[in-house]
Amino acid sequence: MRDNEEGKCVHSDENGRTFLPGSRGCFVCGEENGAGLHARSYVEDGVVKTALNARTEHCGYARVVHGGVVAAALDECMAWAAARLLKRCCITGELTVRYLKPVPPGRAMTVCAEVVKGNRRMVHVRGEVVDEGGEGYARAEGKFVPLSVAETLAVDDQMVYRGGEERVFDELRGQ
Repeated sequence: MRDNEEGKCVHSDENGRTFLPGSRGCFVCGEENGAGLHARSYVEDGVVKTALNARTEHCGYARVVHGGVVAAALDECMAWAAARLLKRCCITGELTVRYLKPVPPGRAMTVCAEVVKGNRRMVHVRGEVVDEGGEGYARAEGKFVPLSVAETLAVDDQMVYRGGEERVFDELRGQ
C-alpha cells in the first residue's frame, strides 16, 4: 500500500501498479462484454497503462488486429490519464493515431498514456502501444473534454471496484 498524490492510501500490486476501476459492458475494459478486450488499466510510475491482449476475433485481416481496436485501447488509456488529472471522467474530443506496424493477436502489448498539458476544459494526452521489448506499434495524440460532476458520478456509480483501486472521483462526492 502507498499514498497517492492526494495522500490517500491505495493498494498496489507486487509490481507497484495501482489499478483503476473497470466496467461491465465497455468494449475495452468490460468484464461482461464477450466481444471485448477485457483490458485492465493501471498506474505505474505515474503513467497510465493498459494491458492489451487482442484475440483473433479482434482482427481485421488475418493475424492483424483491427486498427479500430487498437485505437479503442489507446482512447481508453488516454482518457484515464486525462481523468486522473482533472478528477472527472473525460470524453474524446479528438484522437489521431499513427500506426507504425501491424499489431498481432495473442501477443502481450501495453498501452501507455501521459498528459502533455491540460486545464479544466481540455487535456492533451499522448499514448503509445508497445510490445514487451518496448518496440512501438502505434502512437496517438488526443484531446479530452471533462464531463460534469453529475455525469462523472453517474459513470463512477457504474464502475466495478474490487477493492484497492484508485478512487479517482471520490473527492467529487463531497461537492
